[in-house]
Amino acid sequence: MPRWNKVLGRRLLERWYDYTPDSWQPDTVRKAVILCPKSVGDGMAIYPIIRALQARHVDWLCVVASHRNAPVFETLKSEGAEVQIVPRDRDYKAVKTLARNLRARHGSIDLCVDATGHATSPGIYFVGKLKARMNLTYSAYNMQAFADFGQPITYDTSLPTRWSKLIENVGLGSVEGRFELPIPVNIDQEVHQWASELGPYVLFNLDGGADYRCISMDKAKALMDTVHKTTGLPLVIPYAPSGEQKAVQLAKQFPFVHTFPGPCSLLVSAALVKYAAVVFSPDTSIVHIASAYNRPTVGVYTVINSAWQPQATPHEIIHSTDHVEQGVTSERLADAFKRVYPSSAEIL
Repeated sequence: MPRWNKVLGRRLLERWYDYTPDSWQPDTVRKAVILCPKSVGDGMAIYPIIRALQARHVDWLCVVASHRNAPVFETLKSEGAEVQIVPRDRDYKAVKTLARNLRARHGSIDLCVDATGHATSPGIYFVGKLKARMNLTYSAYNMQAFADFGQPITYDTSLPTRWSKLIENVGLGSVEGRFELPIPVNIDQEVHQWASELGPYVLFNLDGGADYRCISMDKAKALMDTVHKTTGLPLVIPYAPSGEQKAVQLAKQFPFVHTFPGPCSLLVSAALVKYAAVVFSPDTSIVHIASAYNRPTVGVYTVINSAWQPQATPHEIIHSTDHVEQGVTSERLADAFKRVYPSSAEIL
């Protein structure tokens, strides 16, 4: 479909689902919904909003997540928040049905925060069906339903920082702009015990959400050998189900490579990141988790986007081109590790 056709279609949707909200009154927010059925990073980035609303002791807080980022909000359930899941943000029927159901169950909802990242059809449908008293977003919707503060959003900062600045500007609170991924206590304790027995290690992630973010078996062998020689540390490979075979095979082949013995999951990977001495990843999800726990990080990026930059101190970025493998040489990787893990220089 031509771009102008998509824009026209969205404008028609915006007009159809638009409505007049109440005037902006942040002190009246008692019930709030955050719409974020997106990626892991998007979910981690909205914690400034969550923390600001929790600090206000709202009566009811709901996060609408996707299957991908639902684990990011797992611990919120024990804190009294509700987490609802839609299969994906483009499942328009599910998005509209959920909005209607939430309104039917909870009546008039005070605040809806659209955190889908762009002016999207799902956001339009959800806001139009939920009809909250107030709506907030930094996306460029042409709807009067969203509060307009006439202040431009700074796009040259990380996504959590954008949310932090926005909620401060609108009077919802002052919260640090950082990624978060809280880990359930049972998972944290299990991984911590295993990691303590292993000692300091490099968390070496090989896979991302797309083929161009994945490192092949042959490339991994060369890079892992370089990192081990550079740091003198064992390597731990986190993995999703699709990467299990590669990770296990590498662990069998190299005595300094390990995998966690329990079931794999995003939350287990997060705990492995938390207890790592240094983190390497061609995928931003792991980089954001390293930012959440401030672990020294080497990230590989094909596109440099300020929204998704590492927040960890220290960190290094290796810029690749069309595929992460193209920019990652043994020499560049060794240099990056020497900068984020200074004791590496003493080994060589």
